[in-house]
Amino acid sequence: MNILKLLVFSILFFILGLGAHEDLDFHLKHSASFSFENSVPLIRVHIKNYKSGVRIGGLSSFNCNKKSIKAENIQVVTDKFTPAVTKYKLSFQEISHSQLKSYTILVDEWKKRTGKNVTIYVTGAIFSINKSRIDNREYFITMEELLEKKAALKLLTNFRARYPSYNISLIPILTSTSSSKATVKTERGSFKCTNSIELFLKGSLVIDEDKYENSGNFFIVPASRRNISLAKEASIEKLVQRILPGEMYLSAPLDTLKAQAVAARTDIFMQLGKRHVSQPWHICSEVHCQKVIWGKKIQKKFLQAVNETKGEIILYDGSYVARAPYCSSAGGHTEDIRNVWFTAEKKYLKGIWDGDKPLNLDLRRESDLATFLNTDYGEDNIKMNKRHRWKKEITFEEMDKHLQRFKLGKIKKLVAIKRGVSGRIYKMRFEGTKGKKTIHGELNIRRLLGNMNSSSFIVRKLRNKWAFKGMGWGHGVGMSQIGAISLGRKGKTYKYILKRYYPGTEVKSLY
Repeated sequence: MNILKLLVFSILFFILGLGAHEDLDFHLKHSASFSFENSVPLIRVHIKNYKSGVRIGGLSSFNCNKKSIKAENIQVVTDKFTPAVTKYKLSFQEISHSQLKSYTILVDEWKKRTGKNVTIYVTGAIFSINKSRIDNREYFITMEELLEKKAALKLLTNFRARYPSYNISLIPILTSTSSSKATVKTERGSFKCTNSIELFLKGSLVIDEDKYENSGNFFIVPASRRNISLAKEASIEKLVQRILPGEMYLSAPLDTLKAQAVAARTDIFMQLGKRHVSQPWHICSEVHCQKVIWGKKIQKKFLQAVNETKGEIILYDGSYVARAPYCSSAGGHTEDIRNVWFTAEKKYLKGIWDGDKPLNLDLRRESDLATFLNTDYGEDNIKMNKRHRWKKEITFEEMDKHLQRFKLGKIKKLVAIKRGVSGRIYKMRFEGTKGKKTIHGELNIRRLLGNMNSSSFIVRKLRNKWAFKGMGWGHGVGMSQIGAISLGRKGKTYKYILKRYYPGTEVKSLY
């Protein structure tokens, strides 16, 4: 089966697998489909869950079963709720576009390794927006079988233990949408409603102690017998305006804010159709997607940054939506994406020197990293960056406690087995009086060490403590936010900043 046929099959499976549903609009909300307003895509976002029966005010009317009913205040009580049915594909490896030519070889390799029937699976889709064609598809080597959640989690645990240097993960597949019935209580009486209830506002929407401005389309969906969900369909530009304050300082230069706005908008397009597949919204308001700040006035500078980059996202190879991760501080050198998340290689997400001139050092070597940590190279070491270079100490007793679940006894040695191009450790061995344990993944290593700022560090064993010296804050992939602030202060444009951190990409306006 060639890739094109496979893609068509995947999309048909996704659409046909939903099953018939009484409410076609609600049915479509469970897909990556979206509508437009003045050529700008409208994105559905989950805001918050509330208890069934909570008082909702500020309305002029609401839609129930496609009928408009006037009401200023309502209560929504869930009568019946049937959750969506989601099954899972176990993914062994993400493959890059360059690997597609030889994907059959990779399929055969994983089939031999695992003894399972293995295939290639495609997530995402091709979107046409105005005259632009964009592609956010990603490709994975997966088991052919669709798994129930319990079986999927068991296999996930087993294969992660067997192949710790691969990003073994689960891909959710929606096979049946949720359904619900609710009673909406008003001053005029009660109404029986099926699935989503659209709200039309007279003033600000008020739920419990929360207040939301009168913009966009709000709707209520029963989330369980006890809870209801508030969601909103709004212009992607309005969402980016509310994402920006949670991701970047107001004091940052305007072009830095513009670079962050483009990265945030790109991330939304990258995730369309891939997350929250069992729920009637594209993204959530939490860090899992991107943190959306609700209920607060947005400063003019944030609005300006979004307005002046309206419709712009980051593309590579003409039409492919880029992944646009960012971290607080890379410390002077960014990291390869494959060394952090064990994912497919991305040419535009390879580690770079974050300074005007590259240094003749190889940070994968501990001696070179030690030399680098004694410099102030990169990000201009501006005052707001408290973690450009940092030190931390952990007592022997604290270290033993961090690792006690592995039953290693007293920890005697920490060995960095593999470092990425920024010096970040992604494979580390902990040696104790009763055994050894190897940990894969820079985030896992950081968490084990009491949430270390980054895994780009060297460590010395002193008389009664472990002394760490390191750089940066976060995974180090993509844009360094502190670095972007430094570049903005130097008068660099937002497109220059994005080119620095995502080399080989281009900024394109979709609308």
